[in-house]
Amino acid sequence: MRNERSDVTANFGRAHAMDLRPEIPFSTDKIVGVDLTHIIHTDEVGAARGGPGGGGGGGGGGGTSFPSYISGAADGKAGFDIQIDFVGTSWTQALHDVFVTAADRLTSLITGDIADVSVRTKGKIINVDDIVITAELGAIDGLYGVLGQAGPTSVRTNGSLPATAQMKFDIVDVNDMGLTVFSEVVLHEMAHSLGFGSIWDRLGLVSNGVFTGANANNEYHAMGGSGSIPVEQDGGSGTAGSHWDEETFGNELMTGYINDGPNYFTAMSAASFRDLGYVITPNYSTWADTGYHLV
Repeated sequence: MRNERSDVTANFGRAHAMDLRPEIPFSTDKIVGVDLTHIIHTDEVGAARGGPGGGGGGGGGGGTSFPSYISGAADGKAGFDIQIDFVGTSWTQALHDVFVTAADRLTSLITGDIADVSVRTKGKIINVDDIVITAELGAIDGLYGVLGQAGPTSVRTNGSLPATAQMKFDIVDVNDMGLTVFSEVVLHEMAHSLGFGSIWDRLGLVSNGVFTGANANNEYHAMGGSGSIPVEQDGGSGTAGSHWDEETFGNELMTGYINDGPNYFTAMSAASFRDLGYVITPNYSTWADTGYHLV
């Protein structure tokens, strides 16, 4: 792990994590079957555990299950939907609400419906509108080990936008981390589940270490940047090539690291979803976090 910045407190990938850019086999004429999940290690959360921005505990180990939540239009016809399927009985209302808040925020950014698809999963075929994310809290390996894994599990053959994804976390580590930091982790990983970083190579959006999408680059220039957006080159296969560069962007949420203090989801990150092929709100510049400045 590169730790040149004293305020770096979490890393979303490292050299031993799964590569986010495999050759993906075709599974049906509708969907490309893929496991793009990458492992997240709590030894890289650092000061976030009980430190600045920790926000207190996650509210206990739970013992409650919740029904699926659908954020967005939820009508199968207009608008973008995120369905969250909650797995396990370690959920509290507060932890459930972290996922709901992230889904609500992302469906307020992505507004256009995308084509329904059929996905074969666990021996059955399900119809997906527009993405189904399985969210699981439970035991993995106890405190300070593997926090979890997250990412798309299938993508569309037409356009490569994800159809299903997984987000799994160790409940012991989540409670130790605190709600504030966990909220940033969930929003970051849900953005990956929707395609940020995880399908860039499939779409040809990264070349010679920079992001080439026109919409995100326009916002980068508006932030005072020049040239093209630099993409992270360090940190191993789970981080390099799938995040904004930490040295350039610091506490922008979609770098490979969580920093102390607020981490900002900027208009640059928001606009990058248009480069992925989504229809996003025309008001995304005001939708994004304010107060961020380039490092």
